[in-house]
Amino acid sequence: MQFLSRAISIDPGDHSGWAYWKGDLIPIVGQFNVSHSKKIKILEEQLAFQWELFAELLDNFAETKYVFIEGVEYWEGSQKSAMAAKRQNLMKLAYLVGGYANEARARGYEVRLLPARQWKGQMSNKVLERRVLSINGVRYTSEHILNAVGIGFSRMGLFQNTRTMPSRQSKSKQREWQWRT
Repeated sequence: MQFLSRAISIDPGDHSGWAYWKGDLIPIVGQFNVSHSKKIKILEEQLAFQWELFAELLDNFAETKYVFIEGVEYWEGSQKSAMAAKRQNLMKLAYLVGGYANEARARGYEVRLLPARQWKGQMSNKVLERRVLSINGVRYTSEHILNAVGIGFSRMGLFQNTRTMPSRQSKSKQREWQWRT
């Protein structure tokens, strides 16, 4: 196992959880939430607000080299995913991820978009919570921060036994070797 250092992993969404990795198993973590104030009414303003918060995060950790962002995907058979697609939330998430990736790349950071099927496989959040707790002894109160930490642990190779979707398995293994830091 190789520890992540100078890396940020992020679980994007209205409640974007993030973890800054400094070379050990206990990252600095946080979360920023979309403002639902009456001043921010339209999608573009919500996205701009979150992109600004992400830029501030990158400013705070200027020595960052790598940014790992959970990618957007539609899960067939998932009612939650179907409802998100119907309400256009997947499109909003795609815009948000694109903005995060663009900001990080503009600063010269190496960016990787990791679909949940690749880093998490079929692991539920309850199982993820138990695995993270067994690795670093920390219980995270936000599932978004938990997922950001999980992305980092996955990049370190700590979730080797995670079952991925069969059609993606060989491609994921191939990319894993190319993208590992």
